[in-house]
Amino acid sequence: MQWRQGCFNLRERRLKNHIDRGYSVLITIENVRAAGSAIRRAIAETEGPLPPAFLMEFLLSDWRRYLVRVHQEFGADSEEWKNAIDVTNRLILSVLPVEDGAARAVLVKGLLRLVADVRLGIAVSGMAVDAREAFLNELRAIHLLLINTPKASIVGDVDLSQTFALNTRDPRYRALLDKLDGLDSVEHINL
Repeated sequence: MQWRQGCFNLRERRLKNHIDRGYSVLITIENVRAAGSAIRRAIAETEGPLPPAFLMEFLLSDWRRYLVRVHQEFGADSEEWKNAIDVTNRLILSVLPVEDGAARAVLVKGLLRLVADVRLGIAVSGMAVDAREAFLNELRAIHLLLINTPKASIVGDVDLSQTFALNTRDPRYRALLDKLDGLDSVEHINL
């Protein structure tokens, strides 16, 4: 565990220092589109309901800012970008209802690494401390609910009113995709 924590700290320092050191390059629309595309793909490839509203807001604002920075600094072929995409996928998968005990065990096993990677992204994005704590508290609550609740009663306990099925004809789904692709979404990329 010590070695893994040391690797995370080294990777975190390297990424944070690289981005903080002279981050004077202007953000291009290509970087914003790449980040929006990555989030869109991660959502589209996930089977099940869309993530809860708090996670969608986070993905569209602070997480996209993180993805933009990684794409700008390292490029689409870099290991850092591939890792950021992987974390995005794991984050979205982590809030889906679990099917059985085996899926629950996989979720529990990956949570420590996921939270560490999300914290790194939050640090790079420059998310405000109070917003960070509020987001992590909501994420923790959903993870605890998924871990501690049997599948049969999850649907009754979780408020699914802020989610909707992945149906491309659903106007809410189209509005979400428009937010990811449109230039109006650039206001979240305040650096």
